[in-house]
Amino acid sequence: MSDIKFDPKNYRIHTDSNKRIIRKSLEDCGAGRSVLVDKENVLIAGNGVYEQAQELGLKVRIIESNGKELIVVKRNDLSSADDKRKLLALADNHASDTSMFDIDMILEDFTEDDLALWEMSIDDIKLEEYEEGKAESNEDKIYTKKIVSPIYTPTGDKPNINELFNLEKFHELLSKIDNSDLDGEVKGFLRFAAHRHVSFNYGKIAEFYAHSNKEIQELMEDSALVIIDFNKAIELGYAKLKEEISEQFSKDYSDDEE
Repeated sequence: MSDIKFDPKNYRIHTDSNKRIIRKSLEDCGAGRSVLVDKENVLIAGNGVYEQAQELGLKVRIIESNGKELIVVKRNDLSSADDKRKLLALADNHASDTSMFDIDMILEDFTEDDLALWEMSIDDIKLEEYEEGKAESNEDKIYTKKIVSPIYTPTGDKPNINELFNLEKFHELLSKIDNSDLDGEVKGFLRFAAHRHVSFNYGKIAEFYAHSNKEIQELMEDSALVIIDFNKAIELGYAKLKEEISEQFSKDYSDDEE
């Protein structure tokens, strides 16, 4: 029985989703990365992995080091072409995407200048995702990923077409392209690219949509100027949802129908 202790100041928030991915990786692929402890057997890195390994009853072997050599864990049961090996590599990378930083705890120990030395910033850590992670990890709260299609209802007069977009930057770029010494093929490409700088007023667009007939509305939906049908938007390539969100979407709506 190991006397390894969890880090009381772990900077990571391991969400339920993150724990499920780690556990599935251990169950399906076995252990990959090692975890790290200090001389008092307190975890420095790998709290989430160690927690799931303990629940699964995996054996623990400690290899001592003073940090002056890199310890490599060699899986002698896997080769580069093995499906399990590929899955383990994918799970290892994906697991880090589903955990969050504990901002408050980090700021207790580090200044923003300290973080800058490691090319980190509070913006990089993504405060909004952190808050979502705290909500998901709190068993007393219910977090839903239910997606509700918006209903566009007229709230005023129908806007004029010229109120829906701004061509100032677009025309500025076209002028520079036309006045350049580039060959015709390159100019043609850059003219196409310049359309990316047409600025749309989506509030006005939604109002215009609500006042329009069915044919115009369908064309606006096909152009993703408004999104009414999420499945259609995904099919057209304007929106992508992770499998987990799609599964939660189905679960939420099946619950409504029961």
